[in-house]
Amino acid sequence: MARRLLLVEDSDDRHVVYALRQAHTVPEVFEIQQRDGVEDLLSSIPQELKASDLECLAIVLDADEDLEKRWRQLRGQLDREGHRNLPDAPRAEGTIVDLSTGVRFGVWLMPDNRLQGMLEDFVRFMVRPDDPLWPRVEHFLQGIPESERRFKPAHWPKAHVHTWLGIQEEPGKPLGQAITARYLDPHCPHVEPFLKWLRAALVD
Repeated sequence: MARRLLLVEDSDDRHVVYALRQAHTVPEVFEIQQRDGVEDLLSSIPQELKASDLECLAIVLDADEDLEKRWRQLRGQLDREGHRNLPDAPRAEGTIVDLSTGVRFGVWLMPDNRLQGMLEDFVRFMVRPDDPLWPRVEHFLQGIPESERRFKPAHWPKAHVHTWLGIQEEPGKPLGQAITARYLDPHCPHVEPFLKWLRAALVD
């Protein structure tokens, strides 16, 4: 049977995709596997592409602090394997190409293929606009002197999201469970482009 596979960076990504797939009744025709971070995911791509039963392979990566650099890393990995189909820049709607081997290959760079950032930046879209605690958490974090902050500036979204989750009815739920519990809104408009890409890359 032809195999369809989604690779993600870690367990948070995996559980977020599981929760969104469940909330939107996306057919479970593809497997989700987590890797141990960006480098591990990138290095595993060549081996996955060599599988004879592979029909579709999609990956979700954080853009982090430099989206262009992340894209160059990915293109370089595929170029070395003889796959030169990726465009010069990620597509805003998510990238999907057909490789020379016939495998459909999809890429989504968190949060939205245009901005630098990470999974938590994507998750922030799911916080309801009228949530009263969200700005309070931001105000709290801004009130911590920079010399006393124990997180890097690039990890501000992580600090914001996880502090906010720490003051819910059941404090400290992981991201996927927070979607299932509806602390986060899986039906917000910002999620739709990701789901459309997911279906096109792995379901349709």
